[in-house]
Amino acid sequence: MRTVRSILASMGAPFELIVIDQSSGPESEQILAELITDPRLRYVRSHARGKGAALNEGLRLARGAIIACTDDDCEAPPEWLAGMARALEDQPTAAIAFCNVTAGGYDPTAGYIPTFERSRSRLLCSIGASRGGLGLGAGMAFRREVVVALGGFDEAFGPGARFASGDDWDISYRALLSGWHVYETVQVSILHHGFLTFKQGRQHTRRDWISGGAEAAKMLRAGRLVAAAVPFWIFCAYAIGPPVADLLRLRRPTQLARIAGFVQGFVAGLRTQVDRRTLLYIQKHDSMGSGSGGQ
Repeated sequence: MRTVRSILASMGAPFELIVIDQSSGPESEQILAELITDPRLRYVRSHARGKGAALNEGLRLARGAIIACTDDDCEAPPEWLAGMARALEDQPTAAIAFCNVTAGGYDPTAGYIPTFERSRSRLLCSIGASRGGLGLGAGMAFRREVVVALGGFDEAFGPGARFASGDDWDISYRALLSGWHVYETVQVSILHHGFLTFKQGRQHTRRDWISGGAEAAKMLRAGRLVAAAVPFWIFCAYAIGPPVADLLRLRRPTQLARIAGFVQGFVAGLRTQVDRRTLLYIQKHDSMGSGSGGQ
């Protein structure tokens, strides 16, 4: 409710708000009942599962040239939508834009809230430039026609899918490989309320590394060796590096779950067919109609 209310309070150009509800119960629909009469709001109950599938469903329904997306635990300031659209309008070579994602109030002794905060804007022009990481899907905008041309989002990625993270990074990698750019703006931000306890955070981190391993395997299977080098570089720097540093300091190695997660995702990815044209994992039911390509 907070997310929907905040977006409906947006200022600037006209917009439509599409809510894709994949929940099994009626709670979300009941909560939104008082807002359904707003002509800008379109509520859709979906039988599909996974964020990638939800994004593709929204992609089919949307009419705008630029689509901004966020999560149900975020709160958008009134200028967020206009700011995200302006970010892409000002960067004609960029297919995707990320904004800063800041944390709402929480108790830091009990856990944390995932964020993404850059100190300055940057334009990523190559797959190698993404070695330092990318933004979060909680604050993302993209050109509709470009993502449709790429075959849509990979439904194997994202919360609720086989690889429960990485939908935002995957579409960014594929856009960069097709010649488009990715823009990270510090002029716009959105508030994230997705609090995680430290235990939940460890599970969250593991799922991210599983997805990273799957991304590496996908690029490798598709013959995109330079692209595959990026998740491998991240793996070496941020998964293997910390425990090796601990060993060199004669300390007990930490963060080993990152290594285990990456390997798990990599093995699973190698066992999955890939469409070499769209760089999508081939699903049994591909809602974007692009799962029939060769390996």
